Amino acid sequence: MKVVRLNPHKLAMMSKPVRQVIALGFFDGVHQGHQHVIARARQLAHERHLPLAVMTFNRHVSRVFNTSRQTDFRYLNTISQKLALLAQNQVDTTYVVDFDRDFAGIAPEKFVRDYLMALNADVVVGGFDYTFGRGGQATIADMPRYNHDAFDVVVVSELAQDQQKIGSTQIRRLIKFGHIEQANELLGHQYALAGQLVQSRQDEPLQFRPASRLQQLPPQGTYDCQLTVGTMELTGKLSVNRRGLSVTIADLKASRMVLSTGSQTVELGLLKRRVARSQQVTSAQVIAI
Repeated sequence: MKVVRLNPHKLAMMSKPVRQVIALGFFDGVHQGHQHVIARARQLAHERHLPLAVMTFNRHVSRVFNTSRQTDFRYLNTISQKLALLAQNQVDTTYVVDFDRDFAGIAPEKFVRDYLMALNADVVVGGFDYTFGRGGQATIADMPRYNHDAFDVVVVSELAQDQQKIGSTQIRRLIKFGHIEQANELLGHQYALAGQLVQSRQDEPLQFRPASRLQQLPPQGTYDCQLTVGTMELTGKLSVNRRGLSVTIADLKASRMVLSTGSQTVELGLLKRRVARSQQVTSAQVIAI
C-alpha cells in the first residue's frame, strides 16, 4: 500500500493521480463500521476497475484545539497500526492529511476542490456521520452541492450491533473499563497496544513502554495477550498497575529471543481480562444464595 502525506504544499507540488475511489474517515481503530465503509468503496473500485484510496488524518481535532476532551481523548491506534490495518483491507493508497488549525478552518467547497477534486476522485464514499469543512458544518450528504458533478458521492449507512451503533467512542469506553472481549468483537480484530519491551532486571517481568502516551490503555488488572514481534507470535500476560505495564512470557527461550530484537516495535494483542480468584469465589457465592 502506498502512503502519501498531504498538506497544501504537497498538494500543490504533486501531479494529478489517476481516477480513483476515495473512502473518507478518521478510521481510528479501523473497526467493523469502518470496514463496512471501506468494503463498499472497494466494491465500487472493482466495478469501475479503479484503484481504492482512503483519506484519513494524522491527528484528532481534540489534539488541535484546547477542548474539554483534549486531556481525556485517547487513540485506538498509532498511525503505523492504522496504516497496517488499512493495508489488510486491500487499500491501494492512503492519504494522511495534516490536520492542523488551518485545515480545521477550511471551507467545505475548498476541501472538495483542493483535496477531492485535485486527487481525481471518481467516487467519494463516506459513512452517514462523516462531516467536513470548518466546524464540521457540512455532511457527506451535502457534498454534491460543492463538487460540480466532478465525482459521485456514496453514503454508507451505520453498522449496528444489538441495536447500537459501532463507533470508536464506544470501543474506547469498553477498553477503558476492561471489557476487552466486547471491544474486540466490535473491532473485528484484537485490540493491540504498540510499544517496546525492556528488561531492567533478570528476575523481573519485561517492562512494556507504549509507543504513544495517547493510546487507550485498559485499567489496572491482568490480561491474556498475544505478542507479535516481526514474524514471531507468542502468548503472554500483560499486567497493568500503578507502576506501569509489564509482560510475562511463559516460554523463557522465546522471551530471550524477543529481547534480542532490541528496539523493534512489539504489538500486544489483548485477548481478555483475567478475573481474580477472589472475584470468582464471590460470584459463585452470590449465585449459590
